[in-house]
Amino acid sequence: MSIRIVVSLDEAILNEVELTKPVTVVGRHPTCDIVIDHPAVSGRHMLFRVVSQTVYAEDLASTNGIKVNGIATAHHVVHHLDLIELGRHRLHFFDGALLAGGVGDLDDTVLTEYERTMLASATVQAPPPRQRDTEDLSRTMAIPRDGGLQATAASVDTAIAPQAPLGLRALAGGEIVALDRANTMIGVAGGDTALVVKRGQSLFIARLGGRNAPQLNGKILGPGTHAIGLGDVVEVGGSRFEVISR
Repeated sequence: MSIRIVVSLDEAILNEVELTKPVTVVGRHPTCDIVIDHPAVSGRHMLFRVVSQTVYAEDLASTNGIKVNGIATAHHVVHHLDLIELGRHRLHFFDGALLAGGVGDLDDTVLTEYERTMLASATVQAPPPRQRDTEDLSRTMAIPRDGGLQATAASVDTAIAPQAPLGLRALAGGEIVALDRANTMIGVAGGDTALVVKRGQSLFIARLGGRNAPQLNGKILGPGTHAIGLGDVVEVGGSRFEVISR
């Protein structure tokens, strides 16, 4: 089970962490597994708990709470492409098996929102904060609770495995964007953005933020990850890019 969390703030990617332990703690305290140094994040804000093949996101009595796909919750089953929000920070949840095309249709594995909530409620209870957590929470800045961007899982296309390093060439101006990192953001910061995900030799694109979905070869992309390959044309935030060999 290869699970990765991509942490972003204002459309900028800050960190990527693989969940390799049964429990992964997220918070502002330096001893956390995933450290987010921001006053809106509590000392020990939340955790990811892996039970068999199921992953739970659990709030640790934080000041500002957590949202999963825009819904405030204390504990929730999370799936591929789900979005967890801690204040302004976003934790994007990726299942490597699905990115690699291991599952053809997420409808076979994703529960409805009601079933997810009920399963989490019946199975996992968030542990009470320890004394040090209480001290940290007292110094945490509370922020208004407002609506958030919702991310919904959908079907995953079969991966394409290019043999040579690929990049994106802007059709207006010719700028080259190398695709040699695990995650590369394209688009307009604070506006329409997409995430190009590199896993092995395979490349995928997924919507990251903004009002308008990206387009692939002239077609608007639905939720989920979509394989891209040599010669494809991607449009994000009014900019068009061609996938080229570098």
